Amino acid sequence: MARYQCSRKERFWQPKLAMVGKNASVTNEHGEDVLAAVAASRPAADMAIARDAAEVLEHMLGDGRSVIDPGTMMWTAETAEDLRARIGDNPILGKAQGQWDKLDRQLEGAPREVVLLAAELVFLREHPLHSAKPETRRAHVDRVLAHLDPPVTIPEPMSTWLGRPPGTAGLEPGTWYHGALWRHVIWASTFVRYWTGLPLAEREKARNDPWELQHVMLTSGDDRSDMRNVLQFLAWPEVFEPISSASMKKKVRDGLADRIGGATGEDPAAIDRDLLAIRAALASEIEGPFHFWSPGVNELWNNSPGESDSDAESADIAEPRPRHYWLYAPGPQASEWDEFSSSGIMAIGWDELDDLATYPSREAVRQALDPDGTGGSKTNIVLAVWQFQNEIAVGDIVFAKRGRREIVGRGEVTSDSRFEPGRESYRHVRSVNWTHTGSWEHPGSAAIKTLTDVTTFRDYVEDLERLVTGEEVPPLPEPSTPPPAYDKAAFLKEVYLSEERYERLRALLARKKNVILAGPPGVGKTYAAKRLAYSVMGAKDPARVQVVQFHQSYSYEDFMMGYRPTEAGGFTLAEGPFYRFCEAARAADDDRPYFFIIDEINRGNISKIFGELLMLIEADKRGHHLRLLYKNETFSVPANVHIIGMMNTADRSLAVLDYALRRRFGFFEMPPGFDSAGFGRWQQDAGSPTLDRLVEVVVELNAAIAEDPALGQGFAIGHSFLSRPTGTDADDAWLYSVVEDELIPLIDEYWFDELAKAKEWADRLRAAVA
Repeated sequence: MARYQCSRKERFWQPKLAMVGKNASVTNEHGEDVLAAVAASRPAADMAIARDAAEVLEHMLGDGRSVIDPGTMMWTAETAEDLRARIGDNPILGKAQGQWDKLDRQLEGAPREVVLLAAELVFLREHPLHSAKPETRRAHVDRVLAHLDPPVTIPEPMSTWLGRPPGTAGLEPGTWYHGALWRHVIWASTFVRYWTGLPLAEREKARNDPWELQHVMLTSGDDRSDMRNVLQFLAWPEVFEPISSASMKKKVRDGLADRIGGATGEDPAAIDRDLLAIRAALASEIEGPFHFWSPGVNELWNNSPGESDSDAESADIAEPRPRHYWLYAPGPQASEWDEFSSSGIMAIGWDELDDLATYPSREAVRQALDPDGTGGSKTNIVLAVWQFQNEIAVGDIVFAKRGRREIVGRGEVTSDSRFEPGRESYRHVRSVNWTHTGSWEHPGSAAIKTLTDVTTFRDYVEDLERLVTGEEVPPLPEPSTPPPAYDKAAFLKEVYLSEERYERLRALLARKKNVILAGPPGVGKTYAAKRLAYSVMGAKDPARVQVVQFHQSYSYEDFMMGYRPTEAGGFTLAEGPFYRFCEAARAADDDRPYFFIIDEINRGNISKIFGELLMLIEADKRGHHLRLLYKNETFSVPANVHIIGMMNTADRSLAVLDYALRRRFGFFEMPPGFDSAGFGRWQQDAGSPTLDRLVEVVVELNAAIAEDPALGQGFAIGHSFLSRPTGTDADDAWLYSVVEDELIPLIDEYWFDELAKAKEWADRLRAAVA
């Protein structure tokens, strides 16, 4: 033990050039000792916790004795295999029990040396955690030791090590690490078994060289990078960074690779060597010890310091919010209209409220309006206040009303909400450019609420626009802000498709004008369709995209044009979404593309829905005119209109598409994208061995589905099932839910007549996330 602690630094400095990295020297151009600067750059508290663990590691890699019970030999191949088998060969599936409860069950009746091995592995796993409370670390070790008979107490100095206050040193792993106890114990046991089987000369070499030790860890079995990174750091804190996540290490390295003339490789050893070389380079610039998250260092590599690395990599380019339309009462019976219209504002009352920006939720607004707790819901008032502050946006259109029968003005919102405490009343204010003032008879009866979002009532909005301005609102909601740019690079970042296949798909769309994305469930067909449209446009502009969904009852009248009943009891000719979309595209420049997206296109009766359009949608028939069924006019599909359909190849209820449609559409297969660069980035950024294991099982499952003559490739499991859920942490609990609530019910349906096969795959999926 003493020899290990005293000689560790000497052994570290021996292979100097190999450890510092390429193009490094022992001294820099000023003759300064670079290696000494690297050592000085390591925070002392981190080095201290590694020194604490040194005694445990010395026995692990040396004589095999326990620190807790020095009379017991436990770092042996037999003990390690016993512990590994108790957990790895006896997984306890499901979430009914926590991971520590499961470990208790798996350690029942275990020999003394197995329990001690588990306890010291738990110590190594949790000792370097930055935020872990000392009582929690101690409780976990004590919990394992409780399986011993006779019992044993944690000896000094380990008891002192476990008492380290939280937040003083160490690393900060993600949720993946905290929930992977059983995987960590399996990996560490496998490493110990492998280590003790090595020739003595190889073990001695690895004890004296950090890179040799890392090599042994990597070759000991399936890599568990987070636990390996922790043990590497504890064994050689002078060399390895206190970072558990492999993806985070790579992100830091990539962000600072220019400091060392570029990255040297992508394998774990290359990344760690590069990080050491980067630290050597920064040590000559930065005074005093530092982490890569220290102020002044973090900004050098992290472009999004407020985000996790995986969030930053997968952040979606925001889609602009469509313009909303509001019906608004400027006081009872428009009592404040003269002031508001002349001052260019809109305002609401409820002056007992403070600045609306200080209320974080609707419930907070409701409580402020009902301080005595009378129980009144005040639903409409709370909604109006919340929408005025949080949902109205610059560029929205407001129609001012008097009572329920009269419109008195129309305006465009030009500012955010503000609080004006100097006003006698109506202190919650927004600026509005009132473009029209006057008096117009409202069509029917208006809503009695102070503020109503009427955006979704398209016919009503058109009636109001026509009434006040004499013009119609565009058939698709326009964004209130300029749409952000969008290109091929953005598409390939968001959609798990290779660049070569993207180019092929784009060329097919340009040539045929109409394509169908066909694939199994969960391959992101709808997601890909919209982003394909955006990439062709060059902007994320929802005003030029419309989405409809076909179903068995969908008809030509729903799609194109037909007679609809009116409130008066008669019928009126109503234009369908495709007719209006084509008219909007026709009014635009010919080189301004529009995209009509049809979800579940094979669920509808195509001949019934398209009618004469089957000819007009052909690429070489664009601009040709035919007389419409319900209207005495000719119609053509503009050349700048593209149609993208989506077809689920795993829906047994659907008939084969008729050949007339097949001839007019290009068909593009959308297979699962587990092997795509985009999914690979997401998987790497997640840094989750649970996700890695589940992906392996799903890929094997897809191979079995493809080989099944009753199913085939069209029934494969799509990558979307395992892609990051929006607004949700991608943790083990989420993956468990995906398996139990989505994948297993799906394969039960696939193999409803082969129960043994369905159970086999269900068990394999559960084992991957247990």
